[in-house]
Amino acid sequence: MSEVKEIAAEGLADPIFFCRYFLHHFFPGPIPWVHRGLWAILTRQTKFLSKYGDLDKIVSNFILEQGGEERPIFQRKGDDLTLEMGQNSLVMLPRGFSKTTLAGVGYSLYDILYQISGVQLYTSATATHAETQLQSVQRELESNRRMRAVFGDLKPKMKEGKWTDSLFETTSGQIMAAKGRGSQVRGMNYFGKRPARIVFDDLEDKESVKTDEQRVKTIEWAISDLFPAIDEMHPDKTVVGLGTLLHQSSLLAHLQHDPSWTTVRFGARDRQGELLWKEKLNEVQLEQKKHSYALMGRVDLYYMEYFNEIRPSEIMPFRQSFFQYSTESDEDLSIAIFCDPAISDKKKADSSVIAVVGISGRTGKIFVLEIWGKRGAGPREVIDQFFRLSLKWKVRRHGIESNAYQAALVHLVREEMFRKKQYFEVEAVTHQTRNEERILGILQPRYASRYIYHAGHFPELEMQLLDFPNGQHDDYPVAVAGAIALLDPFAAHAAGDTDLAEDQFEPLDAMGGAP
Repeated sequence: MSEVKEIAAEGLADPIFFCRYFLHHFFPGPIPWVHRGLWAILTRQTKFLSKYGDLDKIVSNFILEQGGEERPIFQRKGDDLTLEMGQNSLVMLPRGFSKTTLAGVGYSLYDILYQISGVQLYTSATATHAETQLQSVQRELESNRRMRAVFGDLKPKMKEGKWTDSLFETTSGQIMAAKGRGSQVRGMNYFGKRPARIVFDDLEDKESVKTDEQRVKTIEWAISDLFPAIDEMHPDKTVVGLGTLLHQSSLLAHLQHDPSWTTVRFGARDRQGELLWKEKLNEVQLEQKKHSYALMGRVDLYYMEYFNEIRPSEIMPFRQSFFQYSTESDEDLSIAIFCDPAISDKKKADSSVIAVVGISGRTGKIFVLEIWGKRGAGPREVIDQFFRLSLKWKVRRHGIESNAYQAALVHLVREEMFRKKQYFEVEAVTHQTRNEERILGILQPRYASRYIYHAGHFPELEMQLLDFPNGQHDDYPVAVAGAIALLDPFAAHAAGDTDLAEDQFEPLDAMGGAP
């Protein structure tokens, strides 16, 4: 009996132990620091955190963002953390990061077994989803051997208590109810008790945020019906929200700026740029998802789904509608090639990129003909690709970014001409302006004016343009901008045949282009 009491006491004081001992099938691997921090918020206790480390990580990433200011909600004193937060809390996590398992199942059971709130209400976008989580809790209470050995049989006998798919009461008097969005919850009362704890988990879905009317309906229901259902007399009353940002005018976006809520927002990367939970979503998977959204022209959705950030596509410098696909029918293309070498093979480093771009002498239209890029490419591979593309496209102007170490590549290319007996003039291009300025000055007005065409689909280029200026990489746009700058003399010849105003674009030489 003493052992049972010790296990129960340790589970109460240490929710990580609680998960590992009672719910190992839900939490089979190490519980990441972000989930440990969430357990601290849910249980309003922090002493257990020192057992597992990563205290600095928790302090630096659980940040309250309000009114343009930021402050950590955990304060560190030696090896102990204290928690500073209000009554209600909102935690935004990327979809698929186990927030439902943690709060909908894990903490619901913790609350019931330790008889914390008395009555808890779990809500979600649909009644079906909410009831599914409630039924998961019921199954654990019915069949979890360790749980039954420590806390006893909590399922009432037939006709002695309520045990349905949407509501149950344990033999210890703990009640849990499940409701979908829009359900009747105002004035909710179970056997003389009102909910002391309300959890809403993924309360919104893509359908509910489609129109202004639907978004307003959800917000009004939450504020006027759901939140007032709380038992105001209970000393530990709390509303906990979990979800993923789906729209800039959604309920989560509204609560994020409400000073009465403690809001913590997470993306797939933490504030130090490291993956939040690499076992769940690694670098390759995250990059693939970004590519998929970029191909749809919805990088804004990618950032909402995986970073809980609002980046409306209509205010971004580049949009999917800017991309046009065509090959020039006439043969009057003046073609330039530009190489932007990289100096590192690290995962977060830029790629070495070579861009081939042509301009029509008849229309002045610009065509991105081919792009080669590779992270970690050595000088020999870059040079071979530079010569290959030069020969293939019969390039008239050649340029290589020559800042710092990259200047040596120009000399290597010139030496290679004698070996390959392929001769051309190569310009060592140095820039006095930042990459961002060249992209905005050279590329953005030409894409916006629909004067740039892609001769094929270039996913990496398009993704980096759609992601600009917030992305980690801009190597592909920089290479294209460099090639277009080399075409400046030919653009002047074509200008008389176009309907473009003379001062419509930023002068290329002002952007650090070739003379």
